[in-house]
Amino acid sequence: MTRSLNGPLVLALASLKGGVGKTTSAVHIAAHLAGSGRTVLLADGDRIRTATAWGRGGELPFTVGGMASLSGAGKYDAVVIDSRGGLEDADLVDLAESSAALILPSTPDLGGMDGMAQTVEVLRAAGIPDTRYAALLTMVRPGSERKLADARAALEDAGIPALSQTIRLSEAFRDANNGGVLVRDVRGNSLAKGLWAEYGRVTQEVITMAGETL
Repeated sequence: MTRSLNGPLVLALASLKGGVGKTTSAVHIAAHLAGSGRTVLLADGDRIRTATAWGRGGELPFTVGGMASLSGAGKYDAVVIDSRGGLEDADLVDLAESSAALILPSTPDLGGMDGMAQTVEVLRAAGIPDTRYAALLTMVRPGSERKLADARAALEDAGIPALSQTIRLSEAFRDANNGGVLVRDVRGNSLAKGLWAEYGRVTQEVITMAGETL
């Protein structure tokens, strides 16, 4: 599903480690793409189908389907793939080769960074250029500026590209998931609109990586 003249823009998310905000990121990137006027498919490849459950109430501004839905991807302007956690090396490489940009969510801690390094080793060994993928630091706790700086330094030392925008940790995302809505629509949480804006900036960066404009 490489980008073609008449084909959809394909963005993908992958992580060897669970619990790093991969599905949350896929949902909100897809929503921002839909907000730009694109018709969007989110292909849910995760084992527990979190994105599918999230969209079951019909409140999301895009279509959610299983991986089989990719067979009809040509009718969409953009496709976001929420891949299965812990992909085999060959599947990870195939995902990278089939997408215009691959986003690698990670928490800014030792476990997340180790998983990120392993993922990038596979991509490098397969010859995937580092302009095609980037780390996204998620679940950043308030007051953890030092940890975030250390994580960015570790990525830089390892030569791993990273998006400038990070995503804060907030219960607003859990509430959005439970309510089947986007984080911008969560009531009673003062961070909700700001978190939505953070994913807007992430989407802009990813679209730029892919050589397009939002």
